[in-house]
Amino acid sequence: MGDKVKMASRCILVRLLIGFPVLMMFDSPFRAQQTSLEQLQAKLQQQYAAIYHLFANGPGKQVYPSNPQERIHRWQDDLAHGFADAQATIDEIVKLHPPDEEMWRERSDTMRLYSQPVSSPDSRTVFGAKEVDKRARLIDAPAAVYPDAARTAKAKGEVRLRMVLAGDGTVKYIFPMKPLKYDLTEAAMEAARQIKFGPAIRDGQPVSQFETLSYEFKNGRDLTPYVPEHEFYF
Repeated sequence: MGDKVKMASRCILVRLLIGFPVLMMFDSPFRAQQTSLEQLQAKLQQQYAAIYHLFANGPGKQVYPSNPQERIHRWQDDLAHGFADAQATIDEIVKLHPPDEEMWRERSDTMRLYSQPVSSPDSRTVFGAKEVDKRARLIDAPAAVYPDAARTAKAKGEVRLRMVLAGDGTVKYIFPMKPLKYDLTEAAMEAARQIKFGPAIRDGQPVSQFETLSYEFKNGRDLTPYVPEHEFYF
């Protein structure tokens, strides 16, 4: 009887030893993908931080040439390179087929647009407010909903968004130039998607226009978004 028990135990042990590598064989690619995805997302956050830093500091004289026009162009080039780096990382994430793949593809399209070097308006399909005959007209720009997490934390501040008011009447390519925590950035982006507007006009035709909007959150209240007085991008 004892020999039978020993034999049965050995069989179980052998099955475990055989089965464990098989499980590891199937599990390892998944674990590797998860690790790779986490590493890429961490890399992307660093790249976003570099872009936020450029937006926050602007084309300062202490970093860029003293000539104002050259200074702005150099700053815009640095931004374009930053967006290009972020797009490359996002494209690597897309190759892993994450669950929210469509969202990542939209982000890639956004990074691709903003990574384009500054060029003549005649070679572009999206224009700055000063490059159109009649700029886009906001008809209804709803305030962002103040998130519960932000209200609990008594968080306040400004979320500044860059976006495209497209010629077809839709809001596209939203990027937070100045983000905030406690879901405030997401709240501002969701509000921006609801904007109603009349498209910009160039050469008698509706066209797509870059726009910047500020969403302020103060004392538990969400305020009506507005176009900031100064912006350096276009």
